Amino acid sequence: MKYALFSGCRTGFDIPQHPKSAKAVLSRLNVQTQELDFGCCGYPAKEKNLDAFLLLAIRNLAMAQAHNLPVLTLCKCCFGSLKQAEYYFKNDPDKQVRINSILQKEGLYYDGGVKIHHMLTLLDREIDQDLLRQCITHPLDGIKVAPSYGCHALRPSTITGFDDRPNAPTIFERIIALTGAEPVNWSRRLECCGNPLLEKNSSLAQTFILEKYKTAEQEGADIICMACNYCHMQFEHGRDLILKSGSTPPIPAMLITQLLGRAMGLEKDRTGAETAA
Repeated sequence: MKYALFSGCRTGFDIPQHPKSAKAVLSRLNVQTQELDFGCCGYPAKEKNLDAFLLLAIRNLAMAQAHNLPVLTLCKCCFGSLKQAEYYFKNDPDKQVRINSILQKEGLYYDGGVKIHHMLTLLDREIDQDLLRQCITHPLDGIKVAPSYGCHALRPSTITGFDDRPNAPTIFERIIALTGAEPVNWSRRLECCGNPLLEKNSSLAQTFILEKYKTAEQEGADIICMACNYCHMQFEHGRDLILKSGSTPPIPAMLITQLLGRAMGLEKDRTGAETAA
């Protein structure tokens, strides 16, 4: 199995542990990855210029198509953007012509059909579950984990196809359970982390993330787990706010790839994970 790994723009400086831990976990599962010269998924441009959003996103899919590879995203914003761009492109012949005429300048062309996976959908649907269980050599027995779903993979469900129950998803809990940990039925698991609001209404964005930390701990979680670059940055921001306030340090928040790495017995320097509860 081989995938074009779409790490996302922010990983290089902000979250290098995300692709690092993903590669370490995937290697254990005999999954090969190739990093192409991908650009932005288009997410920041989506609300300002639909054509620019589509061009940015479809260029990435055209590159994957040229290498005959499906795409594997680590970030739910990137996943949602690529899935929506594929949908809009497929259903608008005029935009197909316009975008391909621009892509031609780079020797690229896209006619649709590249498969787009998020790390969770890959683990849940493409990886042999017996193999995944065999790789769990250090099960996280007795640890309670609260999944933070993130917004952009779930909706619109008819386009993303992330979970067949978008209002009551279980895909994240299934992966957590494979590590031996106990998924927490967290009341705020589907709520926004607040990152999209950070530059527009920082006070509201901070309220969102602080409430997520607070309720996860109140509802018995030992760890909060996310599978999105932007969610991870927001949880780091929330942790800094809590520490600066002089309050007790919050429970750890980590990426699903780091949680899996811990359950697989991978060294911390391969996952970038701090010691958790």
